[in-house]
Amino acid sequence: MSSYTETRIDGVEFFPDKIMKLGLPLAVDDMSLANHLGIRGKTLWWLIHKRKSLYTLFTLPKRGRAGARGGRRSIQNPADSMKAVQKNLLVRFLEPLPMAEHIGAYVLGRSCKDTAAQHVGKSIIISMDIKDFFPSVRQSVIKRFFNEDIGYNYPVASLLAALVTYGNFVPQGAPTSGAIANIIANYTFDQKILNSLRQLDEGWTYTRYSDDIDISHPEKQSEERVQEIIRMVALHLKTGGFRLNTEKTKTEPYYKQQRVLGMVVNEKVNVPRWEFMRVRSLIHNCLMHGFKTQYSRADAKSTISLKSHIRGKLAFFKNVDAVKAQRLKDKFDIACEIYKDSKEDEVQFNADDS
Repeated sequence: MSSYTETRIDGVEFFPDKIMKLGLPLAVDDMSLANHLGIRGKTLWWLIHKRKSLYTLFTLPKRGRAGARGGRRSIQNPADSMKAVQKNLLVRFLEPLPMAEHIGAYVLGRSCKDTAAQHVGKSIIISMDIKDFFPSVRQSVIKRFFNEDIGYNYPVASLLAALVTYGNFVPQGAPTSGAIANIIANYTFDQKILNSLRQLDEGWTYTRYSDDIDISHPEKQSEERVQEIIRMVALHLKTGGFRLNTEKTKTEPYYKQQRVLGMVVNEKVNVPRWEFMRVRSLIHNCLMHGFKTQYSRADAKSTISLKSHIRGKLAFFKNVDAVKAQRLKDKFDIACEIYKDSKEDEVQFNADDS
C-alpha cells in the first residue's frame, strides 16, 4: 500500500485514495458505514451482536457433478433484517470490485457454459474440487482483505467481515457469500495458481466455478507434469486455508469424453447424451403415465420433488442448448397441466422431504 496516501482519524490509519479508486464507499467508522448501508448506527451494532441468532439452520442433499447424491449440505439462511443489509453491502462494497476472468460462479453475466467453453478442444483437462469451500472462507481472512488489500481501517474492516459471516465463516445462504468467497479465493490462492501455471507454460487455462477447479492444456502432458500441477494446486489451497478433495480429482485426455461442470467439451459445449436421453425418457413417461408412477423410479421422494428435479435439469440444459431444452419443457408443462398435484401429493411431500 506504499503507493497510496495514508490518512489517520483518531489514530487509526486507512487509505482513502485506494478505496475511492476502487469505487467503494469511504466508510471511516461505524456511523459512516451504517449510513452507507442505509441503516442507523445502533441497528448496525444490533445486527453484529445478534448475528448468530439471525440465521435459520437446515440441510440439503448434496449432488455431485453428474447429479449423484453425496451427503448433505449445511445451509445458514439469514433473517430478512440481516439479508436486507447484506444485499446493500453486496451492491455497495463487493460488486464494484473487479472479478477476474477465470471466475465463473456468482458473477452477473457469466454462466457455467462460459466457464466450460474455455476448455473446449483441449488435449488434457485436470478437474479438482475444493473441500468445504464456503466454511473455509474465514472471518479473519476477510477482515485482513478489507484492511490490507482494500484500505479500510481495522474497525471498519472488522465490521464488514462480521456482517458477511456466520460465526467465523461465510454462510451458505447469504446474498453476499458467493461474491465474498470469490474475492477471498482469488486473494488467497487463485492468483498464486495462475502465476505458477504461467511459470510452467503459457498454454495452461485455469478456471474456478465456486469450488470446482478445471485446468487444461492444448498439448499432451506427461503424467509427471499432471501430478506436479495437482500437488501445486493442493499446496496453494492449503496455504490459503483451503483443502483439496482428492477423491474428486480426475484427469481427462482428448480421446475420452471430457467434461467440465457436467458438460461435454471435447469439440463444443454440450449436454452428455445419456443425461439428455434419461431426462427426455423421464418426461415422456410422466406425460404418458403421470408423475405418481415415476417419482420412485427416479429416486425422488414425491411427485413434487420429482418436478423440482426435472425443472433443475431443464434449467441446466437451457444454459447449454436452449432449443432442445424448450422442446422438453413444452412436454413437461403439458404433463404438469394434465397431472396436477393432489392433496395426497402435498401430504406425502411434507412427510418425506421435511
